[in-house]
Amino acid sequence: MRIRFLQKRLKDISIARKLYFTIGIMALLITVELCTLWFSISTLSSVRSFVNGEGLWSKAQKDAVYSLFVYAHSHDENDYQDFRNFLKVPAGDNKTRLELLKPQPDMQVARQGFIEGRNESVDVNGMIRLLKRFNSVSYLNKAIVIWGQAEQKLEELIAISDKLHTMIVSQTATQEEIDRELDRAEIINRKLTKLEDDFSFTLGEGSRWLETIVLRLLLTLSLTIGTTSILITISVSRTIEKGIKAIIDGASLISKGLLNTRVTVYSRDEIGTLATSFNHMIDTLEHNTRNIRELKEAEEKLKKEKERAENSEKAKQLFLAKMSHEIRTPMNAILGFAKLLEESLKTKEQQEFIHIIIKSGDDLLVILNDILDFSRMEAGKIVFENAPFNLRDIVRTTVLMTELKSKQKGIDVKYTIDKNIPEMLIGDSVRLNQVLLNLVSNALKFTEKGEISISVNCVEKREDNLLLDFCVKDTGMGIPPEKQEKIFESFEQATNDTARKFGGAGLGLSIVKQLVTLQNGEISLRSKPGEGSEFRFKLSFSKVKNIVKPIARELPGAITPKGGGINILVAEDNMINQMLVIRVLKKQGFETDVAENGLITLDKHKNKHFHIILMDLQMPEMDGYEATRMIREMDGIKKKIPIIAMSAHTIKGEYEHCIEVGMNDFISKPFDTNELYEKIYKLVKKRGKPNTFDLKA
Repeated sequence: MRIRFLQKRLKDISIARKLYFTIGIMALLITVELCTLWFSISTLSSVRSFVNGEGLWSKAQKDAVYSLFVYAHSHDENDYQDFRNFLKVPAGDNKTRLELLKPQPDMQVARQGFIEGRNESVDVNGMIRLLKRFNSVSYLNKAIVIWGQAEQKLEELIAISDKLHTMIVSQTATQEEIDRELDRAEIINRKLTKLEDDFSFTLGEGSRWLETIVLRLLLTLSLTIGTTSILITISVSRTIEKGIKAIIDGASLISKGLLNTRVTVYSRDEIGTLATSFNHMIDTLEHNTRNIRELKEAEEKLKKEKERAENSEKAKQLFLAKMSHEIRTPMNAILGFAKLLEESLKTKEQQEFIHIIIKSGDDLLVILNDILDFSRMEAGKIVFENAPFNLRDIVRTTVLMTELKSKQKGIDVKYTIDKNIPEMLIGDSVRLNQVLLNLVSNALKFTEKGEISISVNCVEKREDNLLLDFCVKDTGMGIPPEKQEKIFESFEQATNDTARKFGGAGLGLSIVKQLVTLQNGEISLRSKPGEGSEFRFKLSFSKVKNIVKPIARELPGAITPKGGGINILVAEDNMINQMLVIRVLKKQGFETDVAENGLITLDKHKNKHFHIILMDLQMPEMDGYEATRMIREMDGIKKKIPIIAMSAHTIKGEYEHCIEVGMNDFISKPFDTNELYEKIYKLVKKRGKPNTFDLKA
């Protein structure tokens, strides 16, 4: 009956009175809780930290020994660095031990040492206080002595590791000597294990001793707490009130935007849980706010990086455009005059020489085009041509191009071609010539006496194509076996002395392999030092089914000196290019005049009559773009004159830009003569020309 009465009374009373009643009844349990709390603070927060620290010390020591053993067999510097890194944990703990042994220790140094030993920073202060307060206790004193002995053994282990490292790096020690040092390390490791066990055991004894002391102390305190239970009840009530008030005040501050506000947690009861949850909520809110701010900052940074990257890309494109112009301008003159000279040479030898010059220039233009198509080159997408070519001419041209060098060194260059190979094949002759020229030039570089032979054999005949085996063999210095696997890599050469003696960047063979591989071919090497090298590569070429003689393109007028009556204004600032264009045009019978820049072009066009203008794009005073815009703004028939852009710029979009500003057509330097004639005839005929010129003549 009485129990039921009490239960009913508890349901009816307020929460505060229920707390008073409960605390009065549970005074003894509160004492136990206080003892448990004190035990947790005194032992688990400090002794447990030492146990954990000892475990970290032991694990780091074992990992270090393992890394040292691995390093002794692998000789990998990374394994030795792992050993040194693992030792940072014991080194940090030892720093604290040595500092605390001083009469006036530096607490900051001691704390930093424990942190370097990977102890939790929140536990460090308690560990240091425990060492200072109980260092005279036999258990703790014994543990510290064992700790010092372990550090001495660890220093011996470090000395052995330094010696091992020196032996391995210098490569002067045998494996047997290394194993002896490892045996010494193993002995020290066993001693360290014994010391670690003694330390753990001693620490356990000290922990139990501390527990006994704490229990006795708390039992004494429990008597006092029992007599003051009413005061505790009042205190708890006030704590609850304080906690609730703190939460209310904190919520008020948060509502005003003060996100750095945190509620003080006074207890671990419901109110404390509520306060902790409130703080966690504010942490999340502040974190999200910070993330939003960081995201905005990152967005701004990304925008700036994007702008920087775009500016860099623009600078790269400007550089490529400038490079194209600067290379193509002299190439235009070289190839143009070489082709004019080709028609006037009489002897076969002279024609062969000029043919090599023209072909080398054409090959250089192909390579230049690959460089300018920057995105395609970065993606590794080089386009290979598929056109008919004479294989024997390619091989013979390669020999002729290296003839001067071979004669200077007194080396005979020979070649043989399988008779079963047709005269004409379909493939990329420029890339084939590039591969052969690279291999033969490489052979000449490293051959001091003897000969170089080039052979081409058909190894497999198919219905539509042939598989050819190309071999370039020399009697040079040869390549060591250990270098043969890497010889096709970029910046690799046969020996360290090769670059100093023969020069070069070590890129030739790398380019050769890439060109062969991209055409689904394969390349191999056989070499022996002192006897020479043999490079072989296999490529497939299509057969030419119907050999048809090329038919010349029919122009509006015959390509003979029939250009009389057509007056052409050449806008060009480069004197050599002026000479070339004038020679080419006069050879066809055109009448010509020259303007050195855009301003002179405008003046001559206003005061004279021309049928067409050949406009260079890059000129001083006024460039070709601006001159074209001003011509298109003129009155009457003057603004309708045909304009052909002539430029060494061939980057993507240049043609479209020229058409956009008002030009009628575009031809790149170096230009093809017949292509230039055709474009002139086409535009002049379309506009309408005086009867003095017969387009059908």
